[in-house]
Amino acid sequence: MGSLALLPLGELLDLMARRGVTGSLTCERGAVRKTLLVRESAAVGASSNDPREYLGQLLINFGHLTEEQLARAFQTQEETKVRLGKVLTMVSLVSADVVRQVVAIKIRETILDVFGWDSGVFTVEEGSPPLADELDVSVPLADLTREAEFRATAWNAFRAAFPSGSCTLAVEQKTVPVSMGKETVDGRLLAAAAEGKSIDEIGLVLHATDFHLYQRLFALSQQGIIRAVPAASAPPQGAGEVVAASDLLERARRLLAEGHCAEAEEAASRALELAPANAAARGLLAEAQRGLAASLRSGLEPAKVPRLLVPASEITLLKLSSAEKYLLSRCDGSRDLRRIVQVAPLSELEVLKALRRFVDSKVIEVI
Repeated sequence: MGSLALLPLGELLDLMARRGVTGSLTCERGAVRKTLLVRESAAVGASSNDPREYLGQLLINFGHLTEEQLARAFQTQEETKVRLGKVLTMVSLVSADVVRQVVAIKIRETILDVFGWDSGVFTVEEGSPPLADELDVSVPLADLTREAEFRATAWNAFRAAFPSGSCTLAVEQKTVPVSMGKETVDGRLLAAAAEGKSIDEIGLVLHATDFHLYQRLFALSQQGIIRAVPAASAPPQGAGEVVAASDLLERARRLLAEGHCAEAEEAASRALELAPANAAARGLLAEAQRGLAASLRSGLEPAKVPRLLVPASEITLLKLSSAEKYLLSRCDGSRDLRRIVQVAPLSELEVLKALRRFVDSKVIEVI
């Protein structure tokens, strides 16, 4: 175990590669947890609690699946108890080669994000990773380190062109190639941009990780197809009350003991922002989130279907986050809550909290 601030990830992976480690590497910062499975100096699998890094989300992002197809695959997975990649090849939705390619991307996306962390903790456990099968992949740890160096340079270029996710995009229609039809990933991106969606909103529509989204945006800008339109500046915020992480943790414990899970989750989350490596804060946040999720599920049954109670024209007048706008677009009466939770590039708790706010504010009804 150790701190990523003291032993950077690149040095840690180099050490694991030289030792030929077989086992797992888990990195945690705040509420984010990522695990890399390693066999003899190569990554063979990965898991993350960031929904955008799930296999299904990546397959949607790269145009190999639709949300509807992923929902059906999840249903088959529940019935067969077979892992998702195998289900997709069994029902011929995705070829084995494509699954292997995207699993390799999943491994990269899961761990390369950690190179950008300025704090966090890691745990290396030696042991046996899962047995190899026909969908197995192998990504050398040295390749991950080299790609991280490339991405650091790429991000500087991306941010210079697109400084904020709140920016919208101007599309130069005359320069759009015929090959970028609406059925292509870039075509869907341009269609969302033409609708006035912000970069953050486009990322949710495409189910894209940050790097792949900005990589596409930068390529399109280099071709003269799009450019960023800066968002209006937000009014300056006051300094507010300065609260110590320890005080927030004590408040979260008290609220949790009193059964106020939502308020406890908020306090624990703020404490973890102030102290990202605090294990007590992470544990308390997880406990509060479990309690809050259970409470929200009791009023939002999976088989119920949400539908809008307000005209679509009024939605544009509401002050909504990118995630809330995405979720409202799915509340069209054709999807039940289970399906929305399964295919959204958001955590279950984020989805449930947003839907509860929509119900309470009479924006949707659940029937």
